[in-house]
Amino acid sequence: MTTKKEQVMDMSPNKIKLGNSEEWESFQERHPKLIQKLSALLRSLHNVFIREVQASNPSDRVIFFLGRLCVEDFMEIILLCGNGYGIGGMKLLRGMYERAVTLGYIAKNPEKADQFLEYHHIHAGKHFNHANQIFQMSKRVTPEQIDEIQESYKRAKEKYKEVICKKCGTTRTRFSWTELDLASMARVAGLEKLYLQCYYEPTLQAHATVSSLITRMTVRENGQISFDEDAQRERADLVLIAAHNLMLYILQAENDHFSMGLDDEIRERFADFILIWERKK
Repeated sequence: MTTKKEQVMDMSPNKIKLGNSEEWESFQERHPKLIQKLSALLRSLHNVFIREVQASNPSDRVIFFLGRLCVEDFMEIILLCGNGYGIGGMKLLRGMYERAVTLGYIAKNPEKADQFLEYHHIHAGKHFNHANQIFQMSKRVTPEQIDEIQESYKRAKEKYKEVICKKCGTTRTRFSWTELDLASMARVAGLEKLYLQCYYEPTLQAHATVSSLITRMTVRENGQISFDEDAQRERADLVLIAAHNLMLYILQAENDHFSMGLDDEIRERFADFILIWERKK
């Protein structure tokens, strides 16, 4: 079975193009105000993130660099949504939201930054163990490095231990650096209203779920169920609104945490957001 796009696609090397000019033109036609105001938003992002940061403690570094990662997420989302890949944008939105929530939570609880950072040893230990099942890691990593990874992992497992059965005392290593689930963290950060759109629904699209299948199915005029290869313009627009909203949250959080004095500029970016999306929300 072939799809409509496969039937017309020319895959010869000198014909392959990355991006869809038709979709990008449609995107610009749908969002002239966004195109007009985008340079101002990018200038604000530059002012906040392209600078030397005086980081005096771990929370400063976590908040700044998580925010900088979100800028990259945002630019990737624009690229996908501008080319009609709304569901692809959803998958990126999930990670952006998780980073924004973590940033906002640590901004309100700076003493939690070390707890976030030290959980890296759990990930590093698990990564080594997974890799060791596939490769002979002793030939790729020095004995000293292996000892350091394993010792750090052992110490971290003790620190992030949780009791799963009070009656028998069974414990396990926590699945996350914090005792809170993401929805609870989002409430602390003030992003709980975006949880469903920015995290739960994108999670269903990012994993092998029936929901991800149903989303891409369509019923043709002859009653046949087939894959919907059309651009996901409406979904792309909703993703971009949410990502833009998160980006403004991050700008505000960075400005507040580092006392940057950009209040007037950021108020202008919020006003731009309302102007751009007032009929889309």
